[in-house]
Order: sequence, then C-alpha cells, then structure tokens
Amino acid sequence: MNLYRLLSAGLLLASLIMLQSVGGCNIATPIAYVLHPEPQVSAEFTLSNVPTVIFIDDRRNRINPTRLRRVIADEATTLLMEKRLISEQFMISPRDAMVMARKQDRSGTIISLQKVGELVGAQQLIYIDVEQFALTYDGVTPAPRSISKVKVLDLVSGKRVFPDPGGDSPTDYFTLNVEIPSPSPHGFHTAKIRNEMNDELALLTGERLAKLFYNYTESELGDRLNGPG
Repeated sequence: MNLYRLLSAGLLLASLIMLQSVGGCNIATPIAYVLHPEPQVSAEFTLSNVPTVIFIDDRRNRINPTRLRRVIADEATTLLMEKRLISEQFMISPRDAMVMARKQDRSGTIISLQKVGELVGAQQLIYIDVEQFALTYDGVTPAPRSISKVKVLDLVSGKRVFPDPGGDSPTDYFTLNVEIPSPSPHGFHTAKIRNEMNDELALLTGERLAKLFYNYTESELGDRLNGPG
C-alpha cells in the first residue's frame, strides 16, 4: 500500500511538472501545495461533552441590530454540534440563556453566570462579553470588526477552566478579534449592503468562536492557484 501511494504521488508530481512546462508558472503553486500540506491551527481549549450553553453578554448594546446576538450564538452552537464536540442532546439553545438573563435584567437584578447556567440546566457555559461590533471606524470606510472577551466556566465546580487559571494568560479571558478581510466599498452607503455585511460579520464571529475549541486548517489553495503567473 505504501509503495502504491509513493508511485501515485510520483506520477502526480511528474504530471504537474509537465503541465508547468506547457502552461506557465501558475502550475508551480499546486506542486508546492502537494509537497507542503496546509498548516493546522490548534484548538485553544478542549470542551467537556456535558450540558453546555453559549451566553452572549451585550448589556452595553454593542451589537446592532440585536438579532445578530442570536446569529452569533446559533452559528457557534451549530458548529460545535457538527464537529461533535458537544452531543446534540447536551447542547442547550443560547436563546434560553438570553431569555433568562433578560427577565432578570427587567426586574433590575443582574443575574450571575452561575445562575444563568443553573436556570437552563447547563454544566458548562461559554461566555462572550462583546467589546466591539462595528462595520466602520469613521462612518465612511468599511472595516467590519468584532472584539469579544471569551471564557469557559465549569458550573459544577464553579470555576473558570478557560483560559487556564494556572496558565500564562495575564487576564481571565481570551480576546477574540474577528475582521472581514478586504471588504468591498461598493454600495457601503446603502442599508442593504450594510445589513448583509452585519450578517456576514456575525456569522464569521460565531464561526471563529467555535473554532477556538477544535483543530482546523486555513484554506490557502485558492490564493495559491490565483497567484501571478
């Protein structure tokens, strides 16, 4: 089997080299890709497969419109289940946690994270404190970016487990920075484009949140194939 794989790889490489001599320099990039696999990004933390809820804290109303809070939390929740990090029966709807917190806020009481988890039956809580969620820094130039503080709490022990309390982190949270790369300025002044960009930033924030907890590779093949030649 190993000899077969070696011969296959050799034939593929020889074919690519022959194509390069005919088609120009663009073929060199797939050769590099075959010889050098994509680098893997390691998980920041491994979640326990126990009843879990994602709770977004946005009391300062950084996220506008507020429906995007659900978009972020739902996207991360879906990915955690799809990657089988948390079993479907253990993943609690983030909307339940939001409703419970909102009820307490209306009564004038700021609910503790421990209480939020207790009310929805969670043993593990992924907490996101939103610092920034904006499409532009000057009102004109598109620069979509979100900044959030993330931590994971073990509600059974009542302790923070991520970031590791005994680790090197100088703070009790992980800073998650998310940006939409190279946003197009075309139509940015219109409500339609801004709404679409808001949705894109929310989905990307949810995805990046989930990716803190599993290994993944950053796709580079498309950029390599589209390089100059």
